[in-house]
Amino acid sequence: MLKRSSLLFIFFLFSCQEPAPKNTYVPPGAIEPIETILLINQDFDNIWRRLLMEFGSDFEIKSRDMKAGELTLLFNSKEIPKYIDCGMMNKEVYVNYIDRIFESTLDGQINITLEPIDKNSTSIQTIVMYRFISKETGTRWSFQTNKPKSILVGNPAYGLDPYRECRSKNFLEEVVMKQIAELE
Repeated sequence: MLKRSSLLFIFFLFSCQEPAPKNTYVPPGAIEPIETILLINQDFDNIWRRLLMEFGSDFEIKSRDMKAGELTLLFNSKEIPKYIDCGMMNKEVYVNYIDRIFESTLDGQINITLEPIDKNSTSIQTIVMYRFISKETGTRWSFQTNKPKSILVGNPAYGLDPYRECRSKNFLEEVVMKQIAELE
């Protein structure tokens, strides 16, 4: 009789508990593509030197090839939600959710390509390549300006779509493009 009463008590105790919350993932909202090409009214050589001076103190220069008009800068940030949007998990910003559970990093490179138009003007294109990494799981999202990326996560919450989408918020692109525009 005691066993039966104990079992009945345990059954009622667990049946009165609230059900476990259901995990929900919401992908990022639409973000308008950003224009990545500027026309600067300066000759190629002058703007090349000014770009090196402007960005050489703010970023690490990975490579530069004046002949090809290619400059590559490296960046990393601890302010991940400022730069990228990977949606929401259970009403929490997904990149914060990943960082809280697994720790994460954000790094990448800024590719700047210069092309002389004539002796007094230069076209400059900027593309940012992002790499968002979950440290514990090793999951990596690699994507670039105006090109979001969906990847299959290794261990999605039960019953959820196993794909997660990440995209740029265009914050870094806007900052870089503004700095370039101000060189004119």
